[in-house]
Amino acid sequence: MAKYLEKPVLKELDEYRKKIFSLREEAYKKFKIDLLDNDTLSALSIYQVVEQYDSNYNINFSRNGEDGKSGDVLIEQKATKIKKKKRSEIYGSASFQFHAMGNLEYNRYIFVTRDDVTLNLIRIYDISKEENTRLVQNHLFGERRKWEDKNKELGYTQKRDVILMPEDNLILGLKESTKQIINNVEVILA
Repeated sequence: MAKYLEKPVLKELDEYRKKIFSLREEAYKKFKIDLLDNDTLSALSIYQVVEQYDSNYNINFSRNGEDGKSGDVLIEQKATKIKKKKRSEIYGSASFQFHAMGNLEYNRYIFVTRDDVTLNLIRIYDISKEENTRLVQNHLFGERRKWEDKNKELGYTQKRDVILMPEDNLILGLKESTKQIINNVEVILA
């Protein structure tokens, strides 16, 4: 469904864009980091919470590879936006996207939900216990197999290689997790 705006609205939006681009340029000149790259702003907001309980946590600003590390442990990090349900005002559950043929095997995963309007962080699942990382990996490798089986059935490789890790699988499957609130974000360590 297309969405077109009137010229005065486009003009006002462009004024916001100019301010954003100006701030981006200022930061880029100083740090050589593009704040508007896909995951940069998201990673920075996640960092503000995670570094409070893991002082070794750091973000990878390169476009490829792991998303972060803590000490020698490489971290895969996924964030997604979620909406509040209209009647109950409770957030629904999310799904986190992976590339079927990407690297799925890490010793630590950080899954984050954020409000789709404010972009405020809602929940962080920081998964590093072996039985819980295995839960994530088993699901993802199972989804990869389904994707590969579908390719065989179709006789060609699908262009869309997205597989999902449902938040409900984490809620139901994580073992020995603890919860805490940091900066109004529910943090689940598992």
